[in-house]
Amino acid sequence: MKYIEHIKSIALFLLIVLSLVLTFVIWTFTPSFERIETTPAIEVALGETKTVDQVVQPSKALYHFSDVVTGTTKQEQVDLLLDAMKQWQIHGIVEIDKEASAEILKSYMHAPNRAVLYYPGQVPFPVFDSMMEIVDDSIPEASFDRLVIEWGKAENTDLTLYFINTKSGRVHQASVSATELEQFQSQIVEPAFNYDTYVTDEKIGTLPIYVPENPLEAATYRYLQEDIDSQKFVDGLFEDPGSVESTGDLMNEEYSDESDALMSVDRSKKSISYVQPKAETQDPAIPSELIFKTVDFINGHSGWTNDYRYFGMEPLNQKIDYRLYLDSLPVFSSTFSTNLELVWGIDEETEQVFRYRRPYYVLESWGETGTMTLPSGAAVLHAITHLKEQDLTKITDIVHGYELTRDEKDPERLLNLQPAWYFKADETWIRLSEEQLGGGQVGLE
Repeated sequence: MKYIEHIKSIALFLLIVLSLVLTFVIWTFTPSFERIETTPAIEVALGETKTVDQVVQPSKALYHFSDVVTGTTKQEQVDLLLDAMKQWQIHGIVEIDKEASAEILKSYMHAPNRAVLYYPGQVPFPVFDSMMEIVDDSIPEASFDRLVIEWGKAENTDLTLYFINTKSGRVHQASVSATELEQFQSQIVEPAFNYDTYVTDEKIGTLPIYVPENPLEAATYRYLQEDIDSQKFVDGLFEDPGSVESTGDLMNEEYSDESDALMSVDRSKKSISYVQPKAETQDPAIPSELIFKTVDFINGHSGWTNDYRYFGMEPLNQKIDYRLYLDSLPVFSSTFSTNLELVWGIDEETEQVFRYRRPYYVLESWGETGTMTLPSGAAVLHAITHLKEQDLTKITDIVHGYELTRDEKDPERLLNLQPAWYFKADETWIRLSEEQLGGGQVGLE
């Protein structure tokens, strides 16, 4: 028994020592983890970043005088007006008509002593406020596509602004201090009197559509085909570019990852299409947020590879378009993609892009330039009024722009841009061919 008690004492002592040693090891142990390799985020710069006021631009400015209407699409002349407006403090925004008739809208827009800025898509007030200065405490979410500046006749009279939504007929009014009137008339109105004369035909559209009266001199371009490598879009659009797999052939490549995001490359239209199926939603968008977040998204990969401008939106579908411009004129094509189209969605309560379609070519190095004369606006109005099977009341816009095609002499290396006349009917842009301007048929774009 004496030996057993002795052994117990020794065992108890050893257990106490072991417990102290283990406690010390646990307190002082520093684990050595193996580094888990992750694919770092890749910074991609396809082109440039831009501010909202660089991509939300008016397409033209008209000036209504007592006996003539003048106008311009030239960037420097439109900027002259925009730069003056940036000095204003706009105040007193109030809705004055919910559903104005076409006749009422005409009286706002086309009376004498008024300038009208035309926007190709609806501009929400918060977006306008980010470009100009609205001093009101509360800014409505409403949108407009025409901005009318009434400069009046009397001295010491405030400038009156009318913000008009031509689709809904809603009209808002605001004011600018009379102290701006003299400078506006001397620096903006007086030079505008010498701009090109514009004319209209009352048979076309429910609202007057004005075009330059005389023939127009316009540049022609032949650009070398320069493409952005597909991998740059993969790096800029997928969360983990290292996990992306590619399939397909040289004409129609496809890239996908484990989240089911898919990017397709269409070589025939020189475009890419990115889709994240998990983000599909039926929820509508707040119009101003749709513009702000798409500009931020495209800036995220410096995606402004050429002069793309806001061209319209469908808030109910969370869809927005930015069209390619050249020399401040819109570019259309039945051959190539000419616009950035984004549809937003939501996944796990996080807003993200559901679909993104865009060109991957860049208009940068031209092989040749020239000039040509476009038919007069008066001739265009005459041709449109003689279109067969065209409801003239459905026409909402007429513009001169550019048609983008493959160059006939060297289609593999060169892109051709030729000036042309277009009109918009039932949300479709239609090109007037040379034959049509002489009385022939017209084809859809």
